[in-house]
Amino acid sequence: MSTGYFFLFAAFFSFGMLGIFHKVADHPECRPKMTAMLLPFWGCILSVLYVMAFDSKGLNFPTGVLVIGSCAGVIAALALFVFQTALKFGKISTSWLIINLASAVPVVLSIVVFKERISAAKISGVLLVFMALVMLWWDKKIDLQKAGEDKAVSGVKARSKWLPLMLLAFFGQGLASSSQKVLVEAKVADYVWQFLIVLYGSGFITIFLLSVMRDSWPNRREWGTALVMAACSVVGNASMTIAMKTVKGSIAYPVNNANLVLVVFAGVLFFREKIHPIGIAGIVCGISAIFVLVFA
Repeated sequence: MSTGYFFLFAAFFSFGMLGIFHKVADHPECRPKMTAMLLPFWGCILSVLYVMAFDSKGLNFPTGVLVIGSCAGVIAALALFVFQTALKFGKISTSWLIINLASAVPVVLSIVVFKERISAAKISGVLLVFMALVMLWWDKKIDLQKAGEDKAVSGVKARSKWLPLMLLAFFGQGLASSSQKVLVEAKVADYVWQFLIVLYGSGFITIFLLSVMRDSWPNRREWGTALVMAACSVVGNASMTIAMKTVKGSIAYPVNNANLVLVVFAGVLFFREKIHPIGIAGIVCGISAIFVLVFA
């Protein structure tokens, strides 16, 4: 197994931990908008510190890095803002499924745009990942329905707003996730940390301009929570970019997206969340997908 898979699994666990800390951040004193704004802020700071301490290239930003990083950061920030807006008009569970299935976008781009070829076994692994996501969504939907929280906003006008907003969030999240593959194809993947500085910096500026003017200043809990989440995000993004130097994007993205299985495990073990048979089937499906994609 190549070292690319080592970094791919590092990304898998890092993004899984990020998902777990999203659960920790679900607290009355921790506003989602503030966490979303502070995460890229800390991500930029951590990336700058790493570059200054360990990267011989220093704060040198090739044109490709600036263009790809800034575009990805702005698109990711806008996708998050649109997603939060869409939640006001639609069901939580359906919105959650759509945004998670956005990983289909970089997979399709890897195959269609970058002409990657994958075997029938790998294709079955990709399909297993998306089946696992649907099953885990279904499990979440059951809980939301029992709690009475899965209610769409009534009225045709509200529903008509939800769909275009979610489509924008879907494609925006998918395009932003494709940035690591684009960086590798542009032959500037050696500047991964410089790329992260631009990515997080542009994302922070975008969310700051969209959110902070309407909200009060972040509190101590929000600063600290966002710092931990940013560390997970930085390690995950750096590992994912390094992994794709040797691992095909059509394989790397589904494996990484299966980190949802890790988040569900944590929910059961540490947050005492209940899981239904369909959820267990989703976990088994997700684990099977990882083995098929890596070892088939």
